[in-house]
Amino acid sequence: MKISIVIPYWNGAEKIKKHLPGVLEFAGANKVEEIVASDDASTDETVNLLKSEFPEVVVVERKKNEGFASNVNTGFAHAKGDIIFLLNSDASAGMDVLRYALPHFEDPKVFSVGCNVGGLWSVGYFKDGFFRHDQARQTTSGEAKYHRTLWTSGGSSIFRKSLWDEIGGLDELYNPFYVEDVDLGYRATKRGYINIWEPRSRVEHYKEKGVIESNFTRSTISSTSERNMLIFVWKNITDQKMMSEHRMALAKRLVQHPKYWSVFMDALRRLPATLAKREIEKKAAKLSDEEVFSLFHGEKD
Repeated sequence: MKISIVIPYWNGAEKIKKHLPGVLEFAGANKVEEIVASDDASTDETVNLLKSEFPEVVVVERKKNEGFASNVNTGFAHAKGDIIFLLNSDASAGMDVLRYALPHFEDPKVFSVGCNVGGLWSVGYFKDGFFRHDQARQTTSGEAKYHRTLWTSGGSSIFRKSLWDEIGGLDELYNPFYVEDVDLGYRATKRGYINIWEPRSRVEHYKEKGVIESNFTRSTISSTSERNMLIFVWKNITDQKMMSEHRMALAKRLVQHPKYWSVFMDALRRLPATLAKREIEKKAAKLSDEEVFSLFHGEKD
């Protein structure tokens, strides 16, 4: 079983010297096949620094900056591994990550294993006409054990490449950022595959000020997230009752919050592509929306 690490970069030169040496140490200790750095048309010294000081890293240069999903998909397309560890540029992996994560892939239905960056596994539910996602609450005492999760983070998770290709990777409809990893986990679950949260596989995410915060205003970040949550519902929720609730809730929100119209119109511009992908997911689904949500019933606060 070959292992690749994919790290997406965008104007991340200041993070390279700080975090990449630790990733190289991890790769050597765990017999990782390769590290792929996918660069989303950086305008700083990211590519030059990678090539000059880290020649053992495979550098993939994108010509046009499009966003996180496109950048990650490019990295995965160039990776040779059967299993791919997707890692943030400002994160470091504990040496035992693969020791605990890889055995889960003995089950051919396991699509991804999410690492422990603090907290617990992820759940999703449909409430008041909208999809919500949250962190589970632990109902038993003692140390948490591995658990099924609705989705795994796009910055600290391990994926089976064959299923990644089958499902279609991250959906670039969500560019430039946010919700794409939630969408991927939901699609995988609805197709009958499994995502696992493994608490013993620890990743330290330093959560430094990232490129999103550095390059986009707070209002743009918020509106993009809201737009992508609309796209998620329009694309993935096929239950008629839930969609009826959504339409009523959406109309109410537009009346009560006039500023939400800009979010709605932005999502509407992507509606043709969203509906086309909705048909793909409907045909591929093995579980209903209700069945997906029932897997995590009672695990939210």
